[in-house]
Amino acid sequence: MIQIRRVHTHELAQAAELANDIFCEQEYRHMETSFPTLFHPGISHSYGAFTEQNRLVSFMGLVPVKIRSGQQILSAFSIGAVCTHPDYRGQRLAGQLLERCRQHATESGASLMFISGDRSLYTRAGSQFFGQIHQAAMSSNTLSSWGPSSWEMRDMRAEDIFAVHALLQSRPAYVQMSLAELQQMIEAAPMAHIRGQHLHIRVATVPGQRGIEAVSIFSLPEEPSHSTELGDSIPERSGQALEWAGPHDAVMALWQDAASVYALASLTAPIPWQETSLIQAAKESGAILSIIQNGGTVMLASGSALISQTELLDDLAPDAPVRFSVESNNQYTFHTPQGTYPVNGDAELCSLLFDPSSSLLQNQNIPSPAVPLPYMYGLYFI
Repeated sequence: MIQIRRVHTHELAQAAELANDIFCEQEYRHMETSFPTLFHPGISHSYGAFTEQNRLVSFMGLVPVKIRSGQQILSAFSIGAVCTHPDYRGQRLAGQLLERCRQHATESGASLMFISGDRSLYTRAGSQFFGQIHQAAMSSNTLSSWGPSSWEMRDMRAEDIFAVHALLQSRPAYVQMSLAELQQMIEAAPMAHIRGQHLHIRVATVPGQRGIEAVSIFSLPEEPSHSTELGDSIPERSGQALEWAGPHDAVMALWQDAASVYALASLTAPIPWQETSLIQAAKESGAILSIIQNGGTVMLASGSALISQTELLDDLAPDAPVRFSVESNNQYTFHTPQGTYPVNGDAELCSLLFDPSSSLLQNQNIPSPAVPLPYMYGLYFI
């Protein structure tokens, strides 16, 4: 008899062990250190499937998170480290865990669940791709052609933590983290560890001044081994900018600097649609931009809560140029100066709220109601 229930704090070590068995090589079992918000002591929101002997055989990590979106704050949960012991697969345990997590999120007042994956397990239950990201791809030649910079660049120091925290919280959209949480995520570096890379943080300063004007956080490969034999080919090193903040010219100077300091052949940066000045600057500087969707998928815990938290609820903002009213059975009405339009289900609501180029905006005179979101596969990753 399998019991589906919330994982207690004293059972998190068992959850980490199961996740290590499923996701990690035997010599590099890193789930507990890479995902402290899931496996370290504290209030557990995660769910598991347990045998009669209280052995955990399936796990779904669930972590509460606040997203700053412009002037609004979205209450959400992140889902990750989903795993089932091979002997218990095919019993729909993960599907039952997802149902319980969604119920937990709804009862908590959350509007969204961000999922670090796009398996059919999630999409069948209503999870969907979302958002719009401009993926900037920059070669070493492109970066070196940007010319000299007036900024001074260096590695982040421990004394920089207040300034870096303030910069990261100055963006149009970001995952809210306290100083302690930011330091924890820097140390854990989940996305870098998943890629088998290392986290590096560089800051930009004005020459002769102490203040930090910009920061960029990178996931970068290891340095080439000095034992490489003469004539052996050295693989090209590619990195990714996970996070950044500050004036766009300083950020781009940090990217150029990283390519030089870390001998990168290429660097990519997933830039959310709302960072228009950085997107334009990257394009003008020769970066190749392609449109991708945000990291993972998203599932609505409550459409009405999402509309309320974005402050687009008709009852709360009757004079707003665009707003929504909630009907029954996941049906909504989109109110615009040009008229009202039906929104049929959560998928259409997410398209309108997270994609400024939504195909549902057939009339180009209708202002987009899209709200900004951060890239969900950055420094914060569950």
